Amino acid sequence: MAALLTAVSATAQAPADLALLHGRIHTEDARRSVAQALAVRGNTLVAVGTDQAVSALIGPQTRIVDLHGQVVLPGIIDAHTHPADGSRDLAKCNLGDEMLNTAGVKAKVAACLKKNPGESWFEAVQVNPSGLTLTLKDLDSMLATRPLILSGSDGHSLWANSAALNAAHVTAATKDPANGRIERDAAGNPTGTLRDDASDLVANAAPRPDLEHQAAQLARVLAAMRATGITSVQDASVDESLMQIYKRLYDQQRLDMRVRGCFHLKDLHDPAQSLIDQAIAFRSRWTIDPDFLRADAVKIFADGVIEYPSQTAALLEPYLDGHGHATSNRGPSYFTQDNLNQIVSRADAAGFTVHVHAIGDRAVRSTLDAFAYSRQHNGPGDGRDQIAHLELIDPADFPRFKALGVIANLQLQWAERDPYIVSATLPYIGPERARYLYPARSLRDAGAMIVGGSDWNVSTFDPFEAMEHAITRAQARGKPPLLPEQSITIQDVVDAYTINAAFALKQERTTGSLEPGKRADLIVIDRDVFTIDPGELHATRVLSTYLDGREVYSRPRPSRAASW
Repeated sequence: MAALLTAVSATAQAPADLALLHGRIHTEDARRSVAQALAVRGNTLVAVGTDQAVSALIGPQTRIVDLHGQVVLPGIIDAHTHPADGSRDLAKCNLGDEMLNTAGVKAKVAACLKKNPGESWFEAVQVNPSGLTLTLKDLDSMLATRPLILSGSDGHSLWANSAALNAAHVTAATKDPANGRIERDAAGNPTGTLRDDASDLVANAAPRPDLEHQAAQLARVLAAMRATGITSVQDASVDESLMQIYKRLYDQQRLDMRVRGCFHLKDLHDPAQSLIDQAIAFRSRWTIDPDFLRADAVKIFADGVIEYPSQTAALLEPYLDGHGHATSNRGPSYFTQDNLNQIVSRADAAGFTVHVHAIGDRAVRSTLDAFAYSRQHNGPGDGRDQIAHLELIDPADFPRFKALGVIANLQLQWAERDPYIVSATLPYIGPERARYLYPARSLRDAGAMIVGGSDWNVSTFDPFEAMEHAITRAQARGKPPLLPEQSITIQDVVDAYTINAAFALKQERTTGSLEPGKRADLIVIDRDVFTIDPGELHATRVLSTYLDGREVYSRPRPSRAASW
């Protein structure tokens, strides 16, 4: 372990501000070394090694933490999440992603309305869309006197009553947006169901609280994230209004989180250079602090979601009808391949990371084709391009990730036999394609770099729950797994949330591992995730979170306990 100190600079002999001793520190360095102690001066790690070596840096003012054998990891990096947008939902009626029929949804909404009758727009969130069909009559029966919005827990479905459609001026004459669908009846009138970017037509018409209130809500979310060990996030889709919320916290010195934003390129039929010019201007406006607030990535939605009845994911072969018979539906096409090639190539040339949402195998292939075009025209580069979600991939495309240097950004919390999979996916894609749902092991074995993200507020941001599902592929102990042959190891998933995610966010020189010279982003946890039963990972608790050398979360101690 003493060899770990060889990289310490000459100034390391000055006293440290903070020393953690007598622990088990998983450094995530190139050798995946395990140390006993570390020392911090200011915001920087100055020593990582043995207790004896680190103790030499303790001075009169050094704060000493005796870990008593507890485990330390680098700060967790959530490489795909939506904190700012999700924070707007905190005070809304929440249906908890529970699988409900029409009557169940009506009952939940009625209960919320009884508690908070209100006078303006009514909004409910986390409505499970699997197999759910709501007619305009259903929606108007819930609330007829003022606008009502129900937002799907998949992030790609929205239901609006007549008052909300009228307030948003959505009529039979309203055209579908480039990346979305307004569902209509036989006469062409909106039915109240909107998919993908069509949801924004109504959602953006709803009133929003003032900026200070939104900043307070975001601060609550970030505090909860720090309590699960998260110290850096990649916000996977931002615009001006969301960046303003982050900036308000930054200006108030309350942004205790490293934030990288991905600017959403909305209409993929627009000229490629026009979109990239917008992104360049956005990056210039919103690169506030290279360590804590920047927007040097772009976001592309290549498709939607695979579950019935939405079925807006783009598939190579048609969806089935639920009885094993092929339909004519392969999902929408939100772009032409030529324009996607140009968008990706020009974004890469401008120095952006290109971050693509792709659920279906056709969307994945089209995205890989665009990256191949970019490599051919620009050379290999260092964009750290990523494809997120990757629910269904054709096996022929597994080796292309390594060949093209494309990072697999996975949300493995979803790799389980839940209703989204069992009821709303498997019957509509058939057993052959279902062999490749969330194919983490196949990607890893093909040499792809895997990073982890939560996609909160679609699902929990607790990284240890996602780690458990990545290994067990099951909802809980005793539950049947989803494709256990696609399981990956604990080392794979810790890498995915630390050093690999730091690389994806272009901050591996400062975070992602615990090495001298890097920033002191680290967490103390209550168990060694490398040795416990993977089925217990969800029970992991963070005891302390340090960001830039500062303790930004400490788990409350039991009043009569002598230790954590």
